[in-house]
Amino acid sequence: MHARLAVMVLISAGLARAAVAAETCHSLERQFGKTRTCASSVLAPQGERTHGPNHLIIGEDGAWCEGSAGPGIGQSVTIHMQPRPRFRTISIINGYARTDETFGRNGRVKRAYIEAEGGYKTAITLKDTREPQRFRIPTSRALWIKFTIAGIYPGTSGSDTCLTWLSVDHEELNN
Repeated sequence: MHARLAVMVLISAGLARAAVAAETCHSLERQFGKTRTCASSVLAPQGERTHGPNHLIIGEDGAWCEGSAGPGIGQSVTIHMQPRPRFRTISIINGYARTDETFGRNGRVKRAYIEAEGGYKTAITLKDTREPQRFRIPTSRALWIKFTIAGIYPGTSGSDTCLTWLSVDHEELNN
């Protein structure tokens, strides 16, 4: 019994390392500085459509979709920012919001953990809607903020969970 448990722990550790090694990042420089958005996993391209973290910050006609086996619980996106901005609002568009059909087909985030440099951590509940949602946190200056999926609204086909937009509001406190 202990040997089986030890094997399961070793396999789990190997999978955890594989997920970290598979992290995909996208960098962008804007008026408020540099942003690097990293996803713990990314769904493989489907035809010409890609699902990387670049979709979360440039507002294209796509979405980040996690690429894990299963519903994506534990998958995350980390936004790294330089210089350290002041912010208090996180903006999110849940699911693959391109059309009603893509929204319904893919999983959406129901609950998530938000963490920021300096030890801040909270759980949020997202609405099952294509409309933008804003979440206030205590005013912060942080080099990074992390969004981790904790629960989902399942889609009608497949087990992919997606987000169309995830950002901190740089303009609210820095103008």
